[in-house]
Amino acid sequence: MAKTDKEIIAQQAITIQNLTEEVKLLREQITYLTQKRYGKSSEQMPLNGQMSLFDDETTTQDDGERPRRRLSDYYL
Repeated sequence: MAKTDKEIIAQQAITIQNLTEEVKLLREQITYLTQKRYGKSSEQMPLNGQMSLFDDETTTQDDGERPRRRLSDYYL
């Protein structure tokens, strides 16, 4: 069954809206990760799996914030 022009336009509008939202979420993640990597405290944070040369106990800093994610961000 052939779709009408209005149906095709509506489907494309939905696709554009979904892609726009995804780009917005990805930009938020880039901003968050850039801040975590190069922000004020980036020099103080140990890399994952890297042991400290001076401390007996390895501590990691985590502010508890995570970028927003949608269910569609995960692959099954």
